[in-house]
Amino acid sequence: MQSQENMKNSWKRWLPGVVVSAIVIYVLYRIIDIPIFLSAIRKTNLFYGMVALCLMVLANISRAAAWRELLGRKISLRDAFHIVNEGYLLNQIIPRSGEVGRALLVNSVVEMNFFEVFSTIIIERAFDLGITAVMFLSTIGKAIAMDWIVPVAIAVLGIVLAGFLLLFWAIKKKTAVESWCDHMDQKSSFFRKYVSPNIKAIIRGAQIMQDPSHLLLAFLLIAVCWLLWISISFILLSSFVGVKPFWWVVFIQSVLSLGIALPSAPAGLGVYEGTLVAALAAFAIEKETALGFAIIMHAVQLVAIAVLGIYSLAKQGNSLGLLLNKVTNRLRKVKE
Repeated sequence: MQSQENMKNSWKRWLPGVVVSAIVIYVLYRIIDIPIFLSAIRKTNLFYGMVALCLMVLANISRAAAWRELLGRKISLRDAFHIVNEGYLLNQIIPRSGEVGRALLVNSVVEMNFFEVFSTIIIERAFDLGITAVMFLSTIGKAIAMDWIVPVAIAVLGIVLAGFLLLFWAIKKKTAVESWCDHMDQKSSFFRKYVSPNIKAIIRGAQIMQDPSHLLLAFLLIAVCWLLWISISFILLSSFVGVKPFWWVVFIQSVLSLGIALPSAPAGLGVYEGTLVAALAAFAIEKETALGFAIIMHAVQLVAIAVLGIYSLAKQGNSLGLLLNKVTNRLRKVKE
């Protein structure tokens, strides 16, 4: 009975994203000339695809190393790599569930509070948002066709900076914040049971912000991860339109990161491709070629995520079904 209820709630959660993806796919179908699109797909270079897959593995290793630094090196690089792979796999099945899955999986390696782990993922994502905003703002001046989105990027950067300042303030004022939580505990049993322990856990997990060496190294490793992602785009795009200025793919990658934040079907189907087609329109790339590139790039990403995710599940002895159930239950609790 509970399983049927979970499935019903999952459909409700997925429905908006599925609708968005369906609309984007329909629009792409209506504006694309199929014969020209198929001709563009034939330009795919298998060697470039293999190189892109290798770079994807390196990107995941870099991401895992960065997250390990944020965790204060409490887990091994191997475990961090496997958990990151499993998190990416979860994200393709249930959008935005990978972060929850990662926070749950850490507990199978070392004893840590869920929210203590989750706070490190929040910092990681804040770095990602900041890098995305900087990339976009540094290239939008050359790709003026989409300058209407500049305020969005500035707002994202402002929110990231404000969030960092708030978290840093909470860490510095840890005693005062904990005293306030203790005071609220006496007034509300709900606060005492659900809110106060989680606030304290987040502050404990974010203590790494007071260690410049770990924080700086984590940021540099995340920057390396982004450089590898951009290189993948550069290599694959070259097989479709030839070698173009490197800033093109910096812009494309930043727009993609903003675009896939929209609700979508599992694996970002439709939204991922539509975002890349829109980004390449700024450079007058014909939509059929842009869609061909988008599909191949998405396929490379999905293959890498699936292979690495399944490999990591096997290596750690985890079951995808049980993990999905745990993530679904945690998401339901958060919603409640």
